[in-house]
Amino acid sequence: MNQEFAGAVPAAQKGTSMILTVTMNPSIDTAYTLDHLIIDDVNRVVPSKTAGGKGLNVSRVLCQLGDDVVATGLLGGHMGEYMAELMKADGIPADFTPIAGETRICLNILHEGNQTELLEAGPTVSAEELAAFEAKFDELVTKADCVTISGSLPKGIDADFYAGLVSKCVKAGAPVLLDTSGASLDAALEASDKPTLVKPNLTEINALLGTSYTPEQVSELAAALQADSRFAGIEWVVVSMGAAGSFAFHNGKIYRAVTPPIPAVNATGSGDSTIAGFAHAIAAGADDVTVLKTGNTCGKLNAMDPQTGHLVMDRWDEVFNAVEVTEL
Repeated sequence: MNQEFAGAVPAAQKGTSMILTVTMNPSIDTAYTLDHLIIDDVNRVVPSKTAGGKGLNVSRVLCQLGDDVVATGLLGGHMGEYMAELMKADGIPADFTPIAGETRICLNILHEGNQTELLEAGPTVSAEELAAFEAKFDELVTKADCVTISGSLPKGIDADFYAGLVSKCVKAGAPVLLDTSGASLDAALEASDKPTLVKPNLTEINALLGTSYTPEQVSELAAALQADSRFAGIEWVVVSMGAAGSFAFHNGKIYRAVTPPIPAVNATGSGDSTIAGFAHAIAAGADDVTVLKTGNTCGKLNAMDPQTGHLVMDRWDEVFNAVEVTEL
């Protein structure tokens, strides 16, 4: 189902790749916007509720880009039923496994230029529920041109679970983008079957390597990644470095990507939107520069939109053309 990729929005919206997104610990994301957050007093707000979790932010953006999307994962309880309604309202095709535990709620308080997040841990998953999900995933992955796996794992699931999903993707011949951290990322890096792309930030990559590299030490970081057997076989290692932009290590090449300095409205979900852009471009067989421009454009356009996991599409050309990708 892959097609020739073009960076401009009209072509991107005609995408026909089937991309499977995995969100094992989804949430109903509730945003409160306040001019001033008054501590230890009443703050009256109008909530904005979104079908959230990192993978669903990815799903929403992929739908905007015109890809055929199937979102999967775990949903439970009354909040799970409400989550299904929110996904339907967003036009996200979904095939989730039901569980007994209640889907979580996460709060994002936007105040005085700051973001304060309150994140519930989520439900506990039984072995039977997990087996039912794996059976569903085995069926869905055979139809996918690309897979994204995003976010945390709920209680009851071992840290090496994502490594197992990556292996299933590799055996099915589907590129797989893994966006997680901590023990789940460690386990995936230690496994023999590797994801196509990982996207740690500079702090996370330094923790993995036991180093303290700065954005000025990209060559040293590249050498450390090349010398570390855990990263052998991973086609794309993308490291975000804040104001310094992001660096991508791909097939022995080093790229730096810098986005235009457009003020952010709500940066929540920008990392997920970046993953969506990468998946869209990789599934379409795009060249290196287009992959990086597409991912970074999606991240920036999300930050310009008050809705989480949503792009200001009418400014695509402006931002896409302004993203600078340099091979170092």
